[in-house]
Amino acid sequence: MKDVFLVDADDTILDFHGASALAIRSAFAECKIAWEERFLSVFKAVNDGLWEALERKEITRKALIAKRFPLYLQTLGITSVNGEAFNRMYLQHLATHPIYVDGAQAFLEELNTLGRVFIVTNGTEYIQKSRFDIAKLWGYAEDVFISDTIGADKPAKEYTNYVISHIRDFDQERAVWIGDSLSADIRAANDAGITSIWFNPKRKTLTNQAKPDYNCSKFDEIIKIIRGINS
Repeated sequence: MKDVFLVDADDTILDFHGASALAIRSAFAECKIAWEERFLSVFKAVNDGLWEALERKEITRKALIAKRFPLYLQTLGITSVNGEAFNRMYLQHLATHPIYVDGAQAFLEELNTLGRVFIVTNGTEYIQKSRFDIAKLWGYAEDVFISDTIGADKPAKEYTNYVISHIRDFDQERAVWIGDSLSADIRAANDAGITSIWFNPKRKTLTNQAKPDYNCSKFDEIIKIIRGINS
């Protein structure tokens, strides 16, 4: 029986890249800089690289926040905007414009009929809480575990141990970890011996970063797998 679900937030339930794109556009508009399509691809490369470095413990969260926009603007060749000021504008828009992944709310509703749902997320506490408040995500989960609050990021054992120790009657054999990141979610599940489902809507190629028990591109596939395990 699998009835405890650890579900990632960003790019599993909430469309981080969509919300981030909106925040980037809004920040450039505030700076009165004409929009260029390359702005998004460059940001994704810079941001993803820094988050992956954080997951590998090569940098700290504080360093990530401090470096991200100066590095981004430098990469774009924009010198008229201060990185710290741009960061404040970006975070304000990001915190107030959450976007659900298509089908995510229906997925959470159905998942709640199968067991207990917990949100496991890397991110900055005040931003995540603001986004979850606006999206009413709290109504779909028994509890939410934010890395910034805990003081450790997925896939660190300190993060996972905190989550496990704060879930009433937690049983590893009854748990499933669901997320889009091999390096954060699936790696954390592997290290803890928890069944994992890789949410992979873009059908990315599996790497050696981690080994998911299941690889699903759609929410209904995840539900089908869980029902199958429990039948």
